[in-house]
Amino acid sequence: MIDWLNRLFNTLRSRILALTISMVLLSAFTISIMTHYTIDRAVSKKLDQHAKDLIQTVLLNVESEYRSYQFHKQATLERRKQEMKNIVGLALSYVEEQYSDSRANLISPYQAQQNAIEHIRLLRYDQGVGYLWINSMDQPVPEMIMHPTLPHLDGKPLDLPSFNSLADGNGNFFSKAVSICAEDKEGFVRYMWPKPTAQGLTVQQPKISFVRLFEPWQWVVGTGVYIDDIEYEAQRRLASIIKELRAAFEQMRVAETGYMCIFNGKKEMLIHPNINGDTFRTMVNPATGNMLVDDLIVAARHPEKPLEYMWDRPDHVGVYNYEKRAYIRYFEPLDWYIVSTMYVTELNAPAATAQSGILFMTLGVLLVSSLLALHLSKALSTPLYRLTQSAALIEKDIYQDIDIPVSGTRETQDLALVLSQMLTSIQLAQSDLKQVNKELEAFAYTVSHDLRTFLTPIVGYAQFLIENYHRVLDERALDALDEIEQQGDKMLVFMEDLLDLAKVGHDDRPLHPVNTNTVVTDVITDLNSELVAQQGRIVIEDIPDVFLPESVVSQLFSNLLTNAIRYSLPDGEQIEVGGYSRGSLIQFYVRDHGPGIDEQEQPQVFDVFFRGQQAKKRPGTGIGLATVQKIARHYGGRAWVATTEGGGATLWVEVINLPQVNGTAL
Repeated sequence: MIDWLNRLFNTLRSRILALTISMVLLSAFTISIMTHYTIDRAVSKKLDQHAKDLIQTVLLNVESEYRSYQFHKQATLERRKQEMKNIVGLALSYVEEQYSDSRANLISPYQAQQNAIEHIRLLRYDQGVGYLWINSMDQPVPEMIMHPTLPHLDGKPLDLPSFNSLADGNGNFFSKAVSICAEDKEGFVRYMWPKPTAQGLTVQQPKISFVRLFEPWQWVVGTGVYIDDIEYEAQRRLASIIKELRAAFEQMRVAETGYMCIFNGKKEMLIHPNINGDTFRTMVNPATGNMLVDDLIVAARHPEKPLEYMWDRPDHVGVYNYEKRAYIRYFEPLDWYIVSTMYVTELNAPAATAQSGILFMTLGVLLVSSLLALHLSKALSTPLYRLTQSAALIEKDIYQDIDIPVSGTRETQDLALVLSQMLTSIQLAQSDLKQVNKELEAFAYTVSHDLRTFLTPIVGYAQFLIENYHRVLDERALDALDEIEQQGDKMLVFMEDLLDLAKVGHDDRPLHPVNTNTVVTDVITDLNSELVAQQGRIVIEDIPDVFLPESVVSQLFSNLLTNAIRYSLPDGEQIEVGGYSRGSLIQFYVRDHGPGIDEQEQPQVFDVFFRGQQAKKRPGTGIGLATVQKIARHYGGRAWVATTEGGGATLWVEVINLPQVNGTAL
């Protein structure tokens, strides 16, 4: 059977056809999923709408009850306002009589005012709780003329901190009354004031007062009523509304076990089947880690978008593995949040039932299709995987003992043959390249060495002539000899650098790691004179040890630090040296804060003999950084340059950090 299948599907095209047939069979499963999705969407949409309708119904009911509550509260308040106006008007009618008598010279103005004060002092209403007072129109702080319950205030400025008790701020109540009378002659003021009882004064209670100006004497006559009983009655009415809603919620169901609840802005649960106010504040939403009440409040800003969260069930208390969906509406006048919540699994139940039937009908076909797809994918992927492994070895320059598997479909076999031919070509090219490089290195070494042989006596003779015949030779001849000596010295340095470049790659890795910090310290000591001349300093940060020859490490950092000191170090600045280990790789860096390297020049920095605009102004051969790049590549890495943050350049060197075993780096 397997052999027959292999013969049948021995081409990539036939296997793709087989996979297509499998996908067609798999479409039966897709149909069942789509059926589930369609039914689930329809049922979910219907139940979601039902939840929204319930919230809207409750919201309309709450609005209706709130309007009734507000009407009752406002009507009571307006009635009391009118009563205060009548009382103040009655008191002022007596004041008018006394004022008229004084005008008719029946009594003195002083006597008239005293009669009015004593009359108003004795006035009481509302079972002795209500009274009137008189204060002056002085600004910014008025003076108390008469207060029946606080006589110690009489004749004193009303500037005590306790009078800063306005309901809408911390302003002085009496100053506010004067301001109203100055502008409108009369008006109402809300504030907090101690309430007199049979046992004495209570703590401050909400109060509203009516004040009216008696212009002839510049008196403010006022009276106030406590409205705490109105607030108390309002709270009783709210409690009644909550009780009615609780009874209504017990009859409401969202889906099978969903329910309605209400909480307020103080995070107190007002109505819920089994949660009280105190417990509600501490409940955590497992999905977000936030307090559940906070997530519900945030979700109320988008009432059309449900809040999804994980919760427990009555039959699995404490197991928060059940997804719930909640819609929240905010009723601002009462600071209430109305919630409709249900379990998502109850939305999916009808669709799950329909899907089960379809799945049972297609299970056999899907099983055969899956087995077929599994076999074909394995037969197709195994040869390709083996070819990928071979290609990965080629990419890593590991050409020895690579086995290019020729198997699988005809297309895969053709690919393997092409890859095998490519490997052969690469191996031949690598062999030729190694021979050419070897010859070039030998040539560079020979030329450098032999040129030094001829150049050394030239420089020596120039020095001899300068030292022994400087009195005989004229200035022009001495300048020429000096130029010969300088150019010869430059050529010797050039030859030395060229020899170092040619020698790179002839040293094997050590068996044990080299202490990089020690080598770098020695290099800095050798460069101390140049460093002192530039007035700079070098900071050695943590540098990992490396499996490279000590001479190579010294040569590497000598070139990097020399470059930083000569071309990039402003007076007083510092150079940082450090490195990182990244698996089998080590990255070294030398960072300076000098003028930096132009971005257009950065790709050429490590080319042989290349010298940028900044480097041309300083001594050098253009071989040092080329040597760094050759070292990096020889040991499996690379070198590159990056711009230092804030200005300057950072030279990076990356190498493979493996010891040498049997002539090969692990």
